[in-house]
Amino acid sequence: MSDKTLEQLDEQIDAIKVRLQLQISELVELITNDLPDYALKNIRRAFIEDVDFSEQKSDAELAEFKARVADFGKQLAADIKKSLLEDMNDWWGAEVSLEAAGKTLEGNEKIHHKLDVIATRIIDFIEKENLQKIEVVYHTPARFIDGKYPPGMIEKYWSQLAILRAAEEERAILDREARKARLAQRWDSL
Repeated sequence: MSDKTLEQLDEQIDAIKVRLQLQISELVELITNDLPDYALKNIRRAFIEDVDFSEQKSDAELAEFKARVADFGKQLAADIKKSLLEDMNDWWGAEVSLEAAGKTLEGNEKIHHKLDVIATRIIDFIEKENLQKIEVVYHTPARFIDGKYPPGMIEKYWSQLAILRAAEEERAILDREARKARLAQRWDSL
């Protein structure tokens, strides 16, 4: 049994969550700062692939299109950032399994689903602009961005989540033991 009290474990869990939330916020900021360029790259690829349609665009129409793409990329980044940060339980809730931990977020189904929206939104934009559909599959960047390496940040997230799980498990065991002791005392007193 632990030498810590429930209050100490609660404080420890809260401290771990604060650190984890800071790490998550930094990772989300890095991912979403990269999204406008990611959207631009894929939409540019669709534009170039659709030769017959794209050659008909005048320079003015192309400039206007590129402005819409830039606006779309900024809005996509803002929407994804909001979605990823709206509920921290999506990052560390009990249903998040540590079995798929690694250098990607694919093991966290809720977060992975929110990231899949990126490709869907880009494909929808391409179709709305009447460009030929292309395949877009989003993966978190596996390169340095602003001096930071997302796969390493993701590994750190999983590591902190494992520490959180261990503290929560320790707290659950201590809580159960305390409840059992109260029941034994109650039994013996009647």
